[in-house]
Amino acid sequence: MVKPDFFIVGLGCSAGCLDVLKTVFTHVPQKTGIAFVVVQHLSRNYTSILDKLLQTHARLPIVRVLEDMEIKPDHIYLLPEGKFLLIRDGILTLIPRTLEQVVNFAVDIFFTSLAAYAGNKAVGIVLTGMGTDGTEGAKAIERAGGSVFVQEPASAVFKGMPMTVITQNSPHVILPPAELVEALLRHCRKGESSAGQEIEAAG
Repeated sequence: MVKPDFFIVGLGCSAGCLDVLKTVFTHVPQKTGIAFVVVQHLSRNYTSILDKLLQTHARLPIVRVLEDMEIKPDHIYLLPEGKFLLIRDGILTLIPRTLEQVVNFAVDIFFTSLAAYAGNKAVGIVLTGMGTDGTEGAKAIERAGGSVFVQEPASAVFKGMPMTVITQNSPHVILPPAELVEALLRHCRKGESSAGQEIEAAG
């Protein structure tokens, strides 16, 4: 499997995340070389308009994943309703969410696939939300050499998801949304710089 040469950031969230996502993408510049994938808990029967709600707050193009597509840097990809999302060999792939799957583990499912594909280029960010989704996926990212960022619970409307990751994992960064973005950009710039130095040394 060919690994990506750019960072892929998965943002997992549930209840209360719209304002957080607006804040996050307001602070993301137009050119970062990073791909962002938003995995939000959605009701099966509700047609998400998150793309329209975020558009005025984001400098990057926003894409609802409705079919298999190649992931590219400097884009924001959104999970549609009624599906789970995987990434394999650089391709975002939808799988059905069955009626039997009452508890929504969309974040764990995507994070786990992201860890397997991207390794140390994987970043999982767990934002506001109820429940424990994201915890197992965050562990997978850590095991693969990636990084886990968590919204500071005091800044979250619903603290369940971030608190569970904090208590069961060892997140690299715990900060409010705007500061999370700053830390993420520093992390990715440092990673790209290190990779460049390694290539130069090898040459």
